[in-house]
Amino acid sequence: MTERKEAVSAWVDGEGSDLELKQWLKDDQMQSTWDRYHLIGDAMRNELPKALNLDIAAGVAAALEQEPTVLAPKPSRRALVSGKVVALSRRFGQYAIAATVAAIAVVGVQQYGAEQQNSPVPVLNTLPVVGAPTPASYQANTPAARQAQAQSAEAQAMEQRRRVNAYLRDHLLQQRLKGHNVSNDDREQR
Repeated sequence: MTERKEAVSAWVDGEGSDLELKQWLKDDQMQSTWDRYHLIGDAMRNELPKALNLDIAAGVAAALEQEPTVLAPKPSRRALVSGKVVALSRRFGQYAIAATVAAIAVVGVQQYGAEQQNSPVPVLNTLPVVGAPTPASYQANTPAARQAQAQSAEAQAMEQRRRVNAYLRDHLLQQRLKGHNVSNDDREQR
């Protein structure tokens, strides 16, 4: 501690002279030290008031008043122009990219269409050779079509009969097993 702070500490403890006290009260720094020491002492003795009168806003305002003002230089015209050029070139770059993508899409579609028109029949043709797709309402009354429909209906009927027979066999088997279990349960209860 410095000599002055030791003297303030001694005066707070009751060991100082009145002349020193008058000198310290004229000095703002020593007066704030005096106030802090008394606040610390009150806190140690648990004698703090319920509400402290701390004027923080005034301290912040005073610190702001003492702080120097920083003046920024005005932006030069050259910096403003170069910023606009960069923004303009970026915008034109985006347009150029969009135009390139559109051109590639158009050329690709045209090339794909040209390949479709000139393409030979593939080695493995997955579409039937009979003809092109027909609307659902169109019905061809050719003998081959009637025969195909009859065969299809006959195959569907046979499949349906096979399923019904399988269901009946399963049902009968379940009934036999259930009857067998019921008869065993009845014997055990007697």
